[in-house]
Amino acid sequence: MRQRRSSLVWAWGSITTAFFQETADLSCRVEGDGVCLGGITAWRADEVVVVDLLWAADDCHGRGLGRRLLGAVGEEGRRLGACRVEVNTFGFQAPGFYEKLGYRCFAAVEPAVGVWGHYFYLKEF
Repeated sequence: MRQRRSSLVWAWGSITTAFFQETADLSCRVEGDGVCLGGITAWRADEVVVVDLLWAADDCHGRGLGRRLLGAVGEEGRRLGACRVEVNTFGFQAPGFYEKLGYRCFAAVEPAVGVWGHYFYLKEF
C-alpha cells in the first residue's frame, strides 16, 4: 500500500490542530499494474481514527481489499495511540460490510437521503 497525502485531509488537519493535540494523515491506496485498485482517506485525531472514504474498484469487491485497507489504517492508528476507528456509510453502500468486520452502529439517521439511511459505526481496539 502506498501512502499519499490527501489535500482534503491536509486541509482538515491544518484546521483541526487547534482542537486536537495530535493529528496524522493515514490515507493510502493500493495499486496493481499501475492502476489504482482502491484507497482509503483517513486521519487520526488523538485517540480516534476517522475514515472519510473507503473505495475499491468494482472488480476488486469481495477480494478483501477493503478489509485490508481498513486493517492497515486501524493498525497504524493504534500504533500512534488511537483506541477506535469511526466510519459512516449510507444504506445503499456498505453497512453489512462494516458489521462483518466487527464495527457497531452507534447512530443512524433514517431516512437521511431519499429513502436511504445514514449509519455511523465504530470499532474499539
